[in-house]
Amino acid sequence: MALGQSCLFLFMSATLLLLNGVFAAPKVHIYGGYTPIRNISDPHVQELGEFAMTVYNSQAGRNLKFLKVISDETQVVDGINYRLVILVIEGIVVVPPMKYEAVVYEKRDLSSYKPLHV
Repeated sequence: MALGQSCLFLFMSATLLLLNGVFAAPKVHIYGGYTPIRNISDPHVQELGEFAMTVYNSQAGRNLKFLKVISDETQVVDGINYRLVILVIEGIVVVPPMKYEAVVYEKRDLSSYKPLHV
C-alpha cells in the first residue's frame, strides 16, 4: 500500500512540474509560425512599414503616404518575415485612411568577421 501511494505521489508531482513548465514557459518564436510583436511602436517595425510602402509605390506607380504600422506579426524562417498591416492615405486626398498588408523578409547574414590589429 505504501509503495502504491509513493508511486502515485511521484506521478502527480511529475505531472504538476510538467504542467507548470508548459504553462509558465515564456513565449518564444516558433519556427515557421507567426507570433504577434510585443512593441508595435518599435522604430524598426515602423521603418519596415515605411520601406514596404516605398517599394510598393515604385512598383505600382502609386503615391500612397505611410502613416503607421497598426498590426505586426513575425515568422521565423531562414530570416524573419514581418507581416505588417499598414495604415496609409493616397496623395493629398482627404479620405479615410486605407489598410494594406505587407510581408517584409529580413535576413541577417554575417559575411565576414575578423579581429583588427591596431
